[in-house]
Amino acid sequence: MTVSPLRVIADVHGYPDMLARAAGEASALALLGDLVDRGPDSPGALRLALAWIEAGRARMVRSNHDDKLARALTGRKITAGRNLSATLAALDAAPDGADLKGRFLRAFEAAPFVIRHGAYVLAHGAIHPRCFGADGGYLSPSPDQDGDHMALYGEVDGTLAPDGKPIRHYTWVDALPDGVTAIVGHDKRGETPFLHTGAAGGRAIFLDTGCGKGGALSFIDLPDEAIGQVQPISAAAE
Repeated sequence: MTVSPLRVIADVHGYPDMLARAAGEASALALLGDLVDRGPDSPGALRLALAWIEAGRARMVRSNHDDKLARALTGRKITAGRNLSATLAALDAAPDGADLKGRFLRAFEAAPFVIRHGAYVLAHGAIHPRCFGADGGYLSPSPDQDGDHMALYGEVDGTLAPDGKPIRHYTWVDALPDGVTAIVGHDKRGETPFLHTGAAGGRAIFLDTGCGKGGALSFIDLPDEAIGQVQPISAAAE
């Protein structure tokens, strides 16, 4: 199977300068979501990503931070924490804020939970086992509500760690069929992208390395699986 070149970029979290450097000259991009929150310029990150999506250069998957922004913008009842409140205020203050909100909602509504690219499956949080048939064949990018929830939030069961954060599980990796590689963000498992090989022979590459929390923005080029990182400007200058 011939797989076209694709650069997959992990969670951006409001850093358009790092996003631009990560994209470089790549002609085809896949964004693992969480474009907004935490960083200094969520409108700028949206502005850049939406321009690429509208031009056909990029695709994005749905993600939990972007999903919460979409719910807020469509008037659904949510609890807006500090990060989302800052994003909403920044959009309100941006001269093109109203336009950005509309463009974002259109792009988000059109975005899938999972993208298939040859032997690779891309999602924000995790890949539900029911995405695959008994023979290991790929069935659906959004099999049901459980699959959608896992794609947004990873594999969680409602339990919390002492710091109040959800405890994540990785049995979904063991269900990945041999020959399949999942590329996900959402879950920082190291300073560099983390490779997890499952019991059935499938693999998961966790690409989030903490952009928006002082860490690098990581990307991977498919199909050769070359990994790159963009450091924050302040860290790069030290």
